[in-house]
Amino acid sequence: MLALWNRKQQSGWRAGVLPGERETALAIVQRRKNLNPLLKHCGVHPIIEIKPEHIIASLIQGRVLARAPVSGVISAEDYQLVQVEAPEVPPAELRAAVRWKLRDMIDFPLEEAVIDVFEIPQSQRRAQEKKLFAIAARSSAVQRVVELISQRARGFDVIDVPELCLRNLSALLPQDAKGVALLALGEGFAQLVLTRQGVMYVTRRIEFNRRFDGRAEDNLVDGNIDAAVLALEIQRSLDYYESQYDQTPISELVLAPSDVRSRQLAAALKSETNLDISLFEPERLFDLRQRCVMNADRKQSCFHERRHRHGSV
Repeated sequence: MLALWNRKQQSGWRAGVLPGERETALAIVQRRKNLNPLLKHCGVHPIIEIKPEHIIASLIQGRVLARAPVSGVISAEDYQLVQVEAPEVPPAELRAAVRWKLRDMIDFPLEEAVIDVFEIPQSQRRAQEKKLFAIAARSSAVQRVVELISQRARGFDVIDVPELCLRNLSALLPQDAKGVALLALGEGFAQLVLTRQGVMYVTRRIEFNRRFDGRAEDNLVDGNIDAAVLALEIQRSLDYYESQYDQTPISELVLAPSDVRSRQLAAALKSETNLDISLFEPERLFDLRQRCVMNADRKQSCFHERRHRHGSV
């Protein structure tokens, strides 16, 4: 999303930075041919302890990383991601046409938005119903990230959003070859992404902060997650994926992060669905010789900001 410069990557390194209100997340990864990616750094750093600019300056340095590509990730409150019908216009006019379609779909003034789009493979049966994802980001937020990172990282080249970061993680899963559902748990919500062969077909946010009639408190996971309702919402998304894109059914669900809450939810969901359920295990997907140091309270922040509040797709 929002590519700033067109640079060729030679070393396989990439850093990702998400500057939030209270903390800054940073990951540094090297992709290697025929090997698991090397995770050099993965951390969530409270701003009260260290400022974002100091994190970037201290960690993205040295001969190896000085020119490594760097992605800036914008905060959840600063963008909206929606699925729209693809307008029938030449490629050069696509963003402008999508901008017009978004005029009644975003909750901030359109003139303050930076627009980007990415396509979804369509089935032949639904060739006349082509859809794409559109991202509308607040231009002021994009500019803040650009100013923060560009002055300190020579390889800064793209602005990204959390859903696409999850897509990148889902694409590493072996199950992605045939299609997989990745459910990342946040505080009061979960973000679901459905991918196949590295392509994100569906992304949806599911809220947990509702109370459901007739459900006793002891039937809820972590006090506010109704496994039966969640299973239904996941199945609706899987049905949409299968019917809209003519794909074979997804049979595997992966929960992240790999913590006590996810294990409890996995056990509860197994009684509500026929899906094969497992946990996201970084040690199986990454080379963790240089492990990230992170306490349990911050573990889930690697997947989502705690204040994520936007609607689902």
